[in-house]
Amino acid sequence: MTLTAGAQRPSTWVRIRSTLVDRVLALALVPIVGPVIVALAWRVYRADGRPAFVALDRVGLDGRVFRMWKLRTMWVRQSDGTAGGAVITSSHDERVTPVGRTLRRWRLDELPQLVNVLRGEMALLGPRPETPSLVDLGDERWRAVLAVRPGIAGGTQLLVDRWEAAVLEDGSQETCYRDEILPVKLAVDQWYVENGSLLFDLRLTWSMAQRFLLGRAVTSSERTVRAEVAEAAAVPIRRAAGFG
Repeated sequence: MTLTAGAQRPSTWVRIRSTLVDRVLALALVPIVGPVIVALAWRVYRADGRPAFVALDRVGLDGRVFRMWKLRTMWVRQSDGTAGGAVITSSHDERVTPVGRTLRRWRLDELPQLVNVLRGEMALLGPRPETPSLVDLGDERWRAVLAVRPGIAGGTQLLVDRWEAAVLEDGSQETCYRDEILPVKLAVDQWYVENGSLLFDLRLTWSMAQRFLLGRAVTSSERTVRAEVAEAAAVPIRRAAGFG
């Protein structure tokens, strides 16, 4: 099933950037990021064997399912190279390898998604894609979020990740994710889809560098989202390291 009529129209900038601009930028990044991906894949292979990459089903533009590429961060327990088990990963998940924890901490496992951007399946910035079992195509919030290509990075990583890690440690992972975390993510992503701009994208990129490279607890982009999205304002500010 894919979405047809009725989806919320995204902002002009988000639509143009995710359709054209990001693919051009991704092509320009290949000579820089490509060797890094190869080096990291070799590190995964040396530490944990094959495969170095995994392709996971995710829901993208208009509800279409695509295969999202990642560096493998979990032990191989299935024939497809994945770990199997729960669809939600917690900060102390025993399926994650030692090398995988480092890759996840710095978001380096997401770099192969540059291929998805070049294929037109993803954007550099946008709502993070979810697994099909968590997506309700009949929900208007999902219809709004899926009106654009999902991103390698997005605003929910700034706002929700640290809180998400704490919530998932305290209860049933999938239930907590569906009932507490996912509604906040959808609200933030819907706001971004409808209000995203070049200026906010520049601020978001800088904020992500501040958070994940410099360890800054609260960024200007996060303050903006908290002020604009009621669901986001209720998320507590946490200084503990995130995991996503």
